[in-house]
Amino acid sequence: MRSLGHVENIAYDGSVLVRAAFAPPRGTVVVDRRKRPVGRVVKVFGPVKEPFATVRTDGRPGIGLIGSEVFIEEGGTNARKEDRRGGRSHPVSRVQ
Repeated sequence: MRSLGHVENIAYDGSVLVRAAFAPPRGTVVVDRRKRPVGRVVKVFGPVKEPFATVRTDGRPGIGLIGSEVFIEEGGTNARKEDRRGGRSHPVSRVQ
């Protein structure tokens, strides 16, 4: 497990703001100290050295997470893969 950072606040929509030590990829699964899933990274913004990561929680209230440390799993890819076209890829038809 790699430490993502500490939960600092809750946004108006219920997502959790984490002061991250690095910029994680979107879609990365975030877990707590006991390796229970907290949610997924939705957005990364702010300064390059210490960005903020917005984590959309998996149904449980985020108020209990304020001040706690959250982690991401290392090894393997747990982020959703996105292509350069942003999910708008269409099969290319061949003309013969």
